[in-house]
Amino acid sequence: MKNMRFEEFCRQFYSVTFVPITYVNTEETIFCTYPEGLNEWNPLTPKLVEMFHLQKNPDYYITQSFCYFGVVRPEQSGGFFLIGPVFSTPVSDEAVRSFMSEFSIPKQHQEKITALLTSSPCISFNHFLNILSFIHLNVNNKVLDIVKHFKISETSVQKKVSENHSRNLYSAKEEQVFHNSFQFEQQCLSYVQNGEVENLKAMLANAASIPQQGIVADNMLRQAKNIFIAIITLATRASIAGGLDAEQAYYLSDNYIQEMEKLRRTDDINSLQYTMLIDFTERVAGRKIPSGMSREVFSCIQYISQHTNEPIQVNDVAEHVNMSRSTITRRFRKELGFDISSFIRRCKLEEARSLLAFTDKSLSEISSYLCFSSQSHFQTAFKAKYGITPLQYRNLNMKQ
Repeated sequence: MKNMRFEEFCRQFYSVTFVPITYVNTEETIFCTYPEGLNEWNPLTPKLVEMFHLQKNPDYYITQSFCYFGVVRPEQSGGFFLIGPVFSTPVSDEAVRSFMSEFSIPKQHQEKITALLTSSPCISFNHFLNILSFIHLNVNNKVLDIVKHFKISETSVQKKVSENHSRNLYSAKEEQVFHNSFQFEQQCLSYVQNGEVENLKAMLANAASIPQQGIVADNMLRQAKNIFIAIITLATRASIAGGLDAEQAYYLSDNYIQEMEKLRRTDDINSLQYTMLIDFTERVAGRKIPSGMSREVFSCIQYISQHTNEPIQVNDVAEHVNMSRSTITRRFRKELGFDISSFIRRCKLEEARSLLAFTDKSLSEISSYLCFSSQSHFQTAFKAKYGITPLQYRNLNMKQ
């Protein structure tokens, strides 16, 4: 009876979370597993739990491929729940290969393993521990103190870092080797925040001005990647402080980091780092209020450019700046020489160009996303603006 209750729990747990879960009964055989069908080729057998050497209930294991597994044991049963595999970041082909190699999974299962790993949601480590705590509460009726149980506040790592810090600082002073990077970083980030593209280019071109970097990895490739991540983190914050939309800045940062992780040469990483800094700075510069433009009109421009995927009208823009339609329309035309409706259409068409060039979204998807009344209306407006149809524009970009 308990087995049937645990099976229903697994089914509902998976239907809500999409996190793989397996229940192994007292005979140490897989009683049920979700997603369904996994049991036909499931490599996550009871022997796998023995590999983890888990002591607590619940407990977890992080594999060499940075995958999480958790185990929760019902106290009134000899079986256990196996939760996972779960990753905290999107699963790459390399991660799949590493996972299969680590657990000696035959290559014939690669397609199914890939489907399993890529369909599971990305979950942070802290979220994963909360999931284990939730299951423990449900099957054992006990509330868990996650910090104490999993020893999240463990001080041994802090002690080790402090020991290394003291030793390295002592050596640096003896050998007169210092970072000397604070002033450089502050100046560089100031250029990013203020959108000063040319000043930043001049600074980065002067190799003599670039300070020595600390050692943050045990090999040159990882060193370059870790430095890149540190710099883009600072650049992202500086660009937001400079007026770049926060979501745009964070997504841009994520995309650059994903591209960087694909690289295998330090000079390619350094080149991407330069491109990244200039890109952030140029985007900030594009958000600066031009000379002679009022703050209200600039706010209209920002609002329109950030809401191209909504059916915004002139009244929405007027409401955003808390002005009457007639007043903001008159001021907008006086300062820019064209009306708000024209600018809304222009922004939508410019985004359409980007979607046509850099995505495989269909014309109907793009038209719907940008809130054109119909696909034919979108095509007519696009041709009137650029002289060619959307499909012709896409084909031209594919040839380049």
